[in-house]
Amino acid sequence: MFISINGFVVLDSNRLRKHWKHIRTPYTKHKRRIHATDPYFEKLRAKSISILNLSDVTILSVFQLIQELPYIYYNNHDLKFEYTYTELLKILLKKLPLQEHSQVKIIIDSRKHPGGISGEKLFQQNMDNFLKSEFSNTQCSFLPTPSYLDILVELADFVSNTFYKDYQQENNSVFNKLKYKLIKIKNPL
Repeated sequence: MFISINGFVVLDSNRLRKHWKHIRTPYTKHKRRIHATDPYFEKLRAKSISILNLSDVTILSVFQLIQELPYIYYNNHDLKFEYTYTELLKILLKKLPLQEHSQVKIIIDSRKHPGGISGEKLFQQNMDNFLKSEFSNTQCSFLPTPSYLDILVELADFVSNTFYKDYQQENNSVFNKLKYKLIKIKNPL
């Protein structure tokens, strides 16, 4: 078993948004919510990788085998998932040259937190504090957003789903296609 967090960094988000919107348009006619895990949208997975390979983006992936985690990531025998996820996300963000920009908007797919709304607020506060201390000269906004509200988060879902399948099958074909556009971190904890 493993945990992976995947996504991309883009300088011209409007251009990429417009391009992805054009690619996904034929799939919107079927009155189904476009979702990366729905087999009906399998063809969009390959297109998601192609669009990122052609665009001015940096693709990100952090992968951690659960069995290789140190004991501090466990509570008795249970994985401290929130803590582990947050630490992996911080490692990924540290690999980015955020300090080179005066303003950065980080949008991640929102998800359910075990602590409900208070757990969500705690995660948000933790990430805000991390960004302020790590990138003090950069104005960072950290926005967890559902994929159905932002098509770039939807695009990131497709990329993440594709990477997840490649990690599961121990296949590097997608990663090999991306070559220099990919920041890939394996087992950093």
